[in-house]
Amino acid sequence: MTTEILVAEFFRAQAAWRLARADGDPVRAARCAAALLDAAAFVATLTPQDTDLTALEAAGCFQGDAFDPGEEGVLICRWWQFGDPPYAGPRDLLTALSAAVSQPGAPATSR
Repeated sequence: MTTEILVAEFFRAQAAWRLARADGDPVRAARCAAALLDAAAFVATLTPQDTDLTALEAAGCFQGDAFDPGEEGVLICRWWQFGDPPYAGPRDLLTALSAAVSQPGAPATSR
């Protein structure tokens, strides 16, 4: 599978995770899930030469047929667009992930 498809599948899985945990705030959960699905559609259109995808690859996030952005990357996705405005777009999510894996331990600014 291509890197862009692996990232898109990861975003879709995180959207499903967020919807399954919509208990206390279904509107925010739906907004987060919709943003993740939008990001999945966006990333599927990219080429493997995209700078954020190459940064994720250089950081070792792709192992065989799996994409793992690490604990910080998972947290970024699970809380993406969950909070109050302003909101960011799909490219911003991908850039936040590549920044998180490039600088492990740096605080996530997307929450």
